[in-house]
Amino acid sequence: MQSTALTRSRRRGLGLLVCFFLMCTAQGRELLAVGTSFPRVMEWDAKNQARGLAVDVLNRAVAPLGHSVRFEALPWARAQLMVEQGQADILIGPYRSPDREARFLFSQQAFYEDALVFYASPATAGLWTGDWQALSGRSVGLVLGWTYGPALEQARSSLVISKPGDVATGLRMLQHGRIELLASNERNTAPVLEAMGLTQQYQPLQPAIAVQAGYFAFPRNAQGEALRQALDRSLASLRNSGVLRDLARQWGVRVPD
Repeated sequence: MQSTALTRSRRRGLGLLVCFFLMCTAQGRELLAVGTSFPRVMEWDAKNQARGLAVDVLNRAVAPLGHSVRFEALPWARAQLMVEQGQADILIGPYRSPDREARFLFSQQAFYEDALVFYASPATAGLWTGDWQALSGRSVGLVLGWTYGPALEQARSSLVISKPGDVATGLRMLQHGRIELLASNERNTAPVLEAMGLTQQYQPLQPAIAVQAGYFAFPRNAQGEALRQALDRSLASLRNSGVLRDLARQWGVRVPD
């Protein structure tokens, strides 16, 4: 009985904190949004200005709340840690996973989606036909800090896994024969292949590993919960009005149905 009363008291306390931070949103402040370089989602132009779907969506979503947004590109693991520790307000673009659900609060609405695929040299392209058992003992590159969906997670223990720090490093490992397959997504990988002059050598293999939706994520605290609630309302408005789909079309990014 005493434990139940204590739980109710804690919930009331959390509710009061959320209400407090919701009232504070009306005053407006500069929000720090962090992520890594995600082509067409968050990237930087020649003048070092942030651009992309996430930038356009967030700027529109926070405007009715009186906020502004400052964008920073960081190594992906560091960006996640900053939001997890409450040192930044918004994490741009993470896919959901059980581990991340425990570390972050996620927006209700995803704002883009990716097809995750394997890349391979022509000599090893036949390794992937959709049969995970056939990959047992094969060397696979998984980009550090990425999540690839339940099918790959179930097969993880049977794979020989390397963790390149980014897509470019993974492609170099593929070039030098250090891995046989690289798991990535087409949106991130296509511009890197072009920059490295490897577009004709490495093609995405079918079928896709998974289709993953990307979200905004927030610290697991009262301020993060208040910001999530406020942005969820703004994001719903952008989706219902067709603005989100129009922006996604402009940037060539897929939006979940």
